[in-house]
Amino acid sequence: MKRMIATLIVAGALVSLPACGNDDTNTDTETRTSSIAESTTVQISSVTSTADLGMVDQAKLAAFVAAFRTAYGDLSQDRDDESIQEIVFSSCNAIADGATEQEVTKEIRDLAANNGTEATQTQAEQIYKLVVPTCP
Repeated sequence: MKRMIATLIVAGALVSLPACGNDDTNTDTETRTSSIAESTTVQISSVTSTADLGMVDQAKLAAFVAAFRTAYGDLSQDRDDESIQEIVFSSCNAIADGATEQEVTKEIRDLAANNGTEATQTQAEQIYKLVVPTCP
């Protein structure tokens, strides 16, 4: 759990780095920062079937993947990022459709399973707590 929290803190710090700096900004720096800010979201509807979800913050999604890989090595071994991101997209869809926490947690157990290793109920509940802030 401490490793997961540390990962989230590091990911948050990395996301905020472009905002740090001194007062000697120029137009070029402002343009790059603006471009970075505009590219930090991704349209979920291009990945899932629910267009009503709006935007998922790309930084939050990356932080989720990093936290998942750190906390659940056995569930993330030999998985690509897209497979782990699908946990967020499917769970956010279910939440948007009115699914209960228990229903979403059950779906997370299925989605998190990897190479014959299944997520425990406790792991699924912890993953749910990581997913919710990522949803739009």
